[in-house]
Amino acid sequence: MDPESQSDRTSSTVSEAAAEPETVLVRVPADPDYLAVIRSASAHVATKFGCTLSEVADLRLAVDEASGLMLRHTVGDRRDPGAGDLECRFILAAAELRVVLSRQAQDVARPADDDFGWTILSALVDDIVWRVDGATVHVEIVKRRTAGS
Repeated sequence: MDPESQSDRTSSTVSEAAAEPETVLVRVPADPDYLAVIRSASAHVATKFGCTLSEVADLRLAVDEASGLMLRHTVGDRRDPGAGDLECRFILAAAELRVVLSRQAQDVARPADDDFGWTILSALVDDIVWRVDGATVHVEIVKRRTAGS
């Protein structure tokens, strides 16, 4: 086999693998006492993503506020308490860190755009989306790499 063609094939496989985003999933009971686990995970993931100390603190605060909003604006299924657990998925891609908080809920009230928590959250991240898919509520936060990173 021609070594050059093998090298090309190997390097394209390596670059494709490098393009695959890494995913970290944390699932905790939907209880404010467990939000510290998600805060801690967000700090570790932000550090791995290459955030500065200030950006780590901002992301940690943003994830904490988004989790709090999720808990304050949703009501889980009282008949199946585990179904309403809070799930936090961190997706690390080359250019952005995406955090998706999800919870199954019986009742949902979207936070108002002028809600203090929503305003703070919007100032800390590059993008935020609240969406409902059937019985599942999602809050998606995006932090993009700065030009110097």
